[in-house]
Amino acid sequence: MLSTQIVLFNLAAVTYFAGFAAYLLSIVLRRHRLGQLGTASTAVGFTAQALGLLLRGVSMGTLPVTNTYEALVFYGWVFALGYLTTELLSRGDRRHLRIVGMLVNVFACLALGLASSPLYSATAQPLVPALQSYWLALHVGFTFLGEGFLAVAFSSSLLFLVLEKRGRKQGGVDAATLERLDATSYKAVAIGFPFFTLGGLFFGAIWARHAWGRYWGWDPKETFMLVTWLVYVLYLHVRLNRGWRARRPAWIAVIGFLLALFTFAGVNYLIRGLHSYG
Repeated sequence: MLSTQIVLFNLAAVTYFAGFAAYLLSIVLRRHRLGQLGTASTAVGFTAQALGLLLRGVSMGTLPVTNTYEALVFYGWVFALGYLTTELLSRGDRRHLRIVGMLVNVFACLALGLASSPLYSATAQPLVPALQSYWLALHVGFTFLGEGFLAVAFSSSLLFLVLEKRGRKQGGVDAATLERLDATSYKAVAIGFPFFTLGGLFFGAIWARHAWGRYWGWDPKETFMLVTWLVYVLYLHVRLNRGWRARRPAWIAVIGFLLALFTFAGVNYLIRGLHSYG
């Protein structure tokens, strides 16, 4: 069973890299069909990874997010899910999305590559009592699902900032491309934020109550989760109520996802707490 999972995860990594290469060539050569090939390759990787996660989840009897190896694999999967869903919901010219897809595939490959490194073991371990709860699956699953879309917003915003800066210095950047990247970032945050809120705050508080007897304890990961959530509240506030567009909200989306990454990984190694993965 474990060998089958690893084969599927390796297949996903290979097809994500192939998707990255196809997207890159479609941008350089301006070939629409190569962009379609990139999306198809990403979808194959997503499906293979989903099957591997399903097999592991069935064998464990829970959502496979109980240690760092599983969390990295799941993280890579939600990156692909966020991008494919965003592209599916997009209408019209999708060339700008190919650049976003290229970055997202890089993130997915990095997550799977790091998971398969000697740093982490793929062997499933018995669950400690605190992890033996369906609230864990809801908490982590919804949080990671939201972050998959926030990764798309990060990629779109980062590309916007790079192209916008180049345009100011050299000229020649298509204003329509910048507008589409800005719109993609907003759409991704609008989809991901509710999942992030449900998983990170509401389901997380309920799981904490069941596991540790309290809803909130200012654990380092809880604190950074709240800070990250407030950054995205700020993003939505300035767009919806202040009418901000373009550069300033793009910076907020970039900072928000970097905080999300730090909450996921950095806190584990720099600030030990109850949420630290093994």
